[in-house]
Amino acid sequence: MSNSRKPMAWRAIECVTSTQEQNRTVRQLQETPISGQTKSSGVADRPGAFLPLANRHWVWQLYHLLIADVVALQRPTKYKFVYEFLGRDLGRTADIGCGPGVFIRYLCRNANFVFAADVDRASLSRTFARHTREKNLAPLVMRVNQLPFRDASLDTVLFLEVLEHLADDAGALREIARILRPGGKLVLSVPVPPGEIDADEFGHKREGYTRADLLQLMEAGGFKVQRSAFAQFKFCRLADHIIRSWRKMLHIPAPFFIGWISYLDLLLDPERRQQGDFSPLDIVVLAEKV
Repeated sequence: MSNSRKPMAWRAIECVTSTQEQNRTVRQLQETPISGQTKSSGVADRPGAFLPLANRHWVWQLYHLLIADVVALQRPTKYKFVYEFLGRDLGRTADIGCGPGVFIRYLCRNANFVFAADVDRASLSRTFARHTREKNLAPLVMRVNQLPFRDASLDTVLFLEVLEHLADDAGALREIARILRPGGKLVLSVPVPPGEIDADEFGHKREGYTRADLLQLMEAGGFKVQRSAFAQFKFCRLADHIIRSWRKMLHIPAPFFIGWISYLDLLLDPERRQQGDFSPLDIVVLAEKV
């Protein structure tokens, strides 16, 4: 079958490891459709007019303007590094652990094809429903230690705030190195200690990583680190503490103005911020597959 005549589901996963794996993945898309999909096609027919209001992208954006949460706190000092490190002409891309899909639209506009991948089917369903108009997007439910892609089949991987959740973090990096072509791009972010450790299956297995420990881990996993940047500093940590306390006491989302506290990080000396001063909460890394 020529590529132009392949069903969308087949074209979406043509880089998976084997014919057997292709069949399994297509069945997953067809038999247990992500929100916005139809069983007949396997991938969304993109019936945008019939999406529930809560699944509209503009409603999601409005929600995150009105409440303060993790998304709001990352906006002042982290997003610019993610966009800068990603750049454009991303080729075939996977957002592994995509969560709410903050960067999906950007990826779809700058990549040939995008896989939105997550272990949480419900979360992935909501994310895909908000992006049904993106014709070069496919959702995949997967675990990082079992990525269903051929060796060297992807050009770019976005991997934000996932590594700290994994018991075998070194194994996850080796698996990502396997699926990236030589010279392929990895944009990764992780928390910086001190942080939380959660006994839950999908909780944090470690507080985070120092820059030195993270760079050493990535180089051992087959990557050459090109750039790194700290983000989310002491005012962001303060806002995060207030938001957690607010939700714990009142059991409702915190109002948007609490998120404004994190913008005070922009008043801190930029040079000292990148030296690791002001208690950074996060680090963003750009690396190349060796």
